[in-house]
Amino acid sequence: MMNSRENASYSGLSKRSTLLAAVGLALVSGGIALLACFSQLESRRLDVMQRFEQDVTAWLDGARRDVEIWNADMKKLRLRISESETYRLFSGDLFGLDSRVAGVINSAEQTGNLPGPAAVLSEEVPAIRRILLEFMNYNGLLDARLVNKNGQTILSAFSTPSPLSPEQNSAAQQTMKTGETSFLPVRGSVNGLALDVFEPVYDLDSPEKCVAVFMSSVPVLSKVTQFTARPKQNDMSTAAMVQRRGDVWEKMQVPSPVAVPAALGKELADHKGVLPFGLRESVSEGGGMVYSMSVFFPGLEWSLVHETPESVVEGMVFRAELPVYAVGVLAWISFMLLSGLLWWMGFGRQQRAVAAELRRLNQIISRQKELLDSVNLSLDVGLFMADVKGQIRVCNPALAAILGKDEKDVSEQMIFSCFPTDAATLLLDRIRQVAINNREEGCEIYLERDGEKRLYRVTLFPFMDAGGESVRNSIRGAVVSMKDITEFRRQSLRMRQRQKSLIEAFTRAEESVDPYLAGHSQRMAKLGELLSVEMGLSEDGRNTVVMGAMLSQVGKLFIPRELLTKKGKLTPEELDQVHQAPEHAFRLMENVDFDLPIARALHEMYENMDGSGYPNHLKGEEILPEARVLGVLNAFCAMVSSRAYRKGMDERQAVEELMNNARFDQTVVNHLRNVLKTPEGMVAARS
Repeated sequence: MMNSRENASYSGLSKRSTLLAAVGLALVSGGIALLACFSQLESRRLDVMQRFEQDVTAWLDGARRDVEIWNADMKKLRLRISESETYRLFSGDLFGLDSRVAGVINSAEQTGNLPGPAAVLSEEVPAIRRILLEFMNYNGLLDARLVNKNGQTILSAFSTPSPLSPEQNSAAQQTMKTGETSFLPVRGSVNGLALDVFEPVYDLDSPEKCVAVFMSSVPVLSKVTQFTARPKQNDMSTAAMVQRRGDVWEKMQVPSPVAVPAALGKELADHKGVLPFGLRESVSEGGGMVYSMSVFFPGLEWSLVHETPESVVEGMVFRAELPVYAVGVLAWISFMLLSGLLWWMGFGRQQRAVAAELRRLNQIISRQKELLDSVNLSLDVGLFMADVKGQIRVCNPALAAILGKDEKDVSEQMIFSCFPTDAATLLLDRIRQVAINNREEGCEIYLERDGEKRLYRVTLFPFMDAGGESVRNSIRGAVVSMKDITEFRRQSLRMRQRQKSLIEAFTRAEESVDPYLAGHSQRMAKLGELLSVEMGLSEDGRNTVVMGAMLSQVGKLFIPRELLTKKGKLTPEELDQVHQAPEHAFRLMENVDFDLPIARALHEMYENMDGSGYPNHLKGEEILPEARVLGVLNAFCAMVSSRAYRKGMDERQAVEELMNNARFDQTVVNHLRNVLKTPEGMVAARS
């Protein structure tokens, strides 16, 4: 037997061992809790950033639509002058006259009689000037004039117009040379901010000859103010319009635009005016760091920048992370308490001491419960725990608010007494599936709240009965969370509707340039839907084929109409212009946010499997699969369509032609043949 000294030594060693084990358990548990918290914190941060970026993108899309509508309206306004027969005839008559005569024709009534044809033209000046002046005043323009190839004002709303600045003169000459609309950067003026626009004027008798330029000065301060009206994301978000002037980016403000900070200007230049969502300097000098994002308007060379102070966004992130901090602290405290209890029990054998410790732990746990309850009250997600019989064991206040009830009227109640019958049936089925399969489940339900039908995303997790002998036997129900996703779903539907409207507009425009294209895109889309299902394409693949089919002819909007409708053989130069259609389609669609490879599919639609296609002579697997499908559909629909110079082929004959042509993907052709054997396929092919 051990003597008293050995017994004391053994007792001390046992206590130290127990203490070290408890400390080790506390450290390990703390490390585990810390790692779990870090993972959840990153997930919460990413979720907040993604949702905020979606809100900003939606606002920018709306603002972009407003700017594009305004720009289109201004274009129509300018064309009323530049396409007017009166001004085209007047400019054409002056085009061949001596520059000295053309330079004084606008003030002919003050300078006296002019020789020859100029005298006749000078008599017309007062009348058409009056019309131009009324047009300028009615539409709120600051200046309106016609400028000739020498940079001379040949007609102005004012009898004594101000001279053109070198920048205005250069822009007018550029428009005369290229025949394209030119925009100067917004400038300061006595009337605020002004935008100078130069529109080509073509001769009435020779429509291909540019004989003058219509220059209009548009006040834009009120429009810029409208476009940058305070966003609705929060009270601290702002928006600013910036413009590119050569290599410098400027913020539009009165009395005149000012350069943005150098670092931001470089980033705008690097991204061609389209800033991705991220943290950077503010547009305003001294504005600090902001989370910003922008959209660019080609031609105008404007970029609309949405900004939110860094502190505001980080505050949103912190509020989302706060419950994670609280849960992590509570978990670590719980492990610490368990470790302390083990240490206490290691050397304290008396029942009285254990009872005292349990009472102390009960007090701490009560405080923990109070803290958890306070965290639970701050959550906006409905939570409840229900068993497989459909009884709600416990719920949080957010769920009671969703159901329009008091918390005490929900706990311990059956699901069917709290939820509508359809929602309750679905929830009970999912709870039982969770209990049977021991895995997470999800669904969506509709609930009436405040007189409105709201959509909720439901996620269910299994919970265990601690007294069970096995995992399968211990599962007794599910923990259910409910998140209101009504607004998110509405935004998604609006975005899909905008995409549908955009595609329909392009389709109408496609058919307007070539009468033979009427119905071509719709036929491709109908066959593409059936063919995608036959080939087993993914949802993204099917959407890419159908949307690509609707936009398949969009590149032809930029091809001269006379080439598309020409009945004879095209010259090599004309054929080269027609082959530019995929490039035009790619440039038009590459910045449209479809979340699908639509632009690439349109770009590669005319590539051939043997490398003989265009524009990049890709071959085989180098070509996007959806582009290969569009290539087969485009060729088939063209072959079965009648033209003025030929009758359309029979569908089976067209397929045989495709099967004997190495340019097309034979796998796609075989699937198309299978589709055409079905009633639906034949209806689509002949529609």
